This record gives sequence, structure tokens and C-alpha cells, in this order.
Amino acid sequence: MKNDFRFGKALKALRSALNLSQLALANRLGSTQRHVSFLETGRSRPSPAFLQRLCAELNLSAAQRGALFEASDHRTPYPRRTLSSDEVTDTLNMITCRILDNWPFPGFILNPEWTVLRMNAPARVMFSNLGVDPDNESPNLLQLLLSPQFRARILNWGEASQGLYFRMLEKAERVPEIRQAFDQARREGVFDHIPQMITGNHPAPIYVPLRLSVPGGPTLEMTSFVGQLATVQDAIIEGLEVELMVPLDDATDAQIRAKGQGSKLF
Repeated sequence: MKNDFRFGKALKALRSALNLSQLALANRLGSTQRHVSFLETGRSRPSPAFLQRLCAELNLSAAQRGALFEASDHRTPYPRRTLSSDEVTDTLNMITCRILDNWPFPGFILNPEWTVLRMNAPARVMFSNLGVDPDNESPNLLQLLLSPQFRARILNWGEASQGLYFRMLEKAERVPEIRQAFDQARREGVFDHIPQMITGNHPAPIYVPLRLSVPGGPTLEMTSFVGQLATVQDAIIEGLEVELMVPLDDATDAQIRAKGQGSKLF
């Protein structure tokens, strides 16, 4: 009964997070409200088949699926790996080798807190020229973007910061460290201009370039492309993002590609 009740609490928390009533969840699963109620109170125990149907019908993440199986006391097909496990390390190596090392511009693998786990050579140049030694510390991209020194280099901070604001707002619901950084930035007035820009009458562009000033060099115009592996079945890898910097004009492209000019990039 103890494990059954543990599953019931997990199911109820998941249902609440998805804003589903017991009846709505039952309808999604082809079950009954009575069955869902019995599961949540521990009077019934879920079968492995029910768990698989629950995960599939609700399109749950790998982390959510693993948590439900663990709470049910059934054998879980989603082992709890760590960032240092061989399988996760091999996957990070694959992403680095196949994606980052073939990208001619700065690229990173970020954990949910936006700490850089892996980076390519152009990214190492970027961080070095921004005063971060990638050999002695794991840079945090969010701390860099929110720092007064970096914001002062962004010529269109008012416009470009909207993307960062909404990205942080979405992730703050799931990542406590992002929530803490987001709340701190708002207290410091970093995003005070956002409400006025959101309610303005001007049409929003398709995307906003990041215009970065370079001492003695051209203004760099960039954006970033964020992606994940499409067939992830592991909670650790599911939480990682690959971020690739993309130049938006020929001058920026040439400046970043140019060998021996790393000191002028940023």
C-alpha cells in the first residue's frame, strides 16, 4: 500500500501540472474516473500496460516517465543515469564530434542551468576574449548574458533582450536556478523595458538579431539556433540543449571565421 500511495501522489501531481481533472485524464486514457481515483488514493495499483499507455497518451518527457515508473515500484525501462555515466559521456562526445566540431562558429552544449558542458574551438575563443578561462571553469552562458559588461556591448539590448526574457520565463517554471536568476534580474531592473515593448504598436519582426560592438572592429550581427536530439529516451540528455551561434551578415561571418583574429572577435 505504501508504494501504491506513492504512485497515487505522483499521478495526482502530474495531473495537476497538466491541468487535467480526473474525468479528463480518464477520458484521455480510455478509462474511468473511478479507476483514476482509486489509483490516486492507493486503492488500485497500476499495471505496466497502464503506465505505458499513460506515458504515451500524455506525451510525457523521459524524466516524467521515469518518475512514474519508479513511484509505481514496477521495473523501469528508464534507468536513472548521471552526467558522468559512460553512456551520457559517449552521447556528449558524439554531439561534440558530429555537430560542434563541424560548426565554424561558437557552439555549446548547455545543461538546464545553462552551464556550458562542451564547447567548440570558436566558443573557446569567444569566452577567452570575454575574460572567462574555459580551461579552469565551466562558463555559465546565462551569467554572461546578464552581466553588465556584456549587456553594455549589445547595441540593441532593448530589442534583443525580449528573446532572453521569454526563454528564461519558460524555463523558470522547471529549473530552480533559472527561476532564481530570472527573479534577481527582474529585481535589478534588467527587464523593466519589456512590458512597454510587448504592448507597443509596432509589428514584431520574425527574429531579432543580436548586434554586438567590437572594439576596433565591425559590429557583429548574430542570432542563435537551439536544438536537441529528436529521439531522446534519457532524462539527463533530454534536459540538454545545443546552442549554435549564427552570423547574419558576411562581415560577421568573415570576422568569426578568420584565423588568428580571435582577440578581435569580442
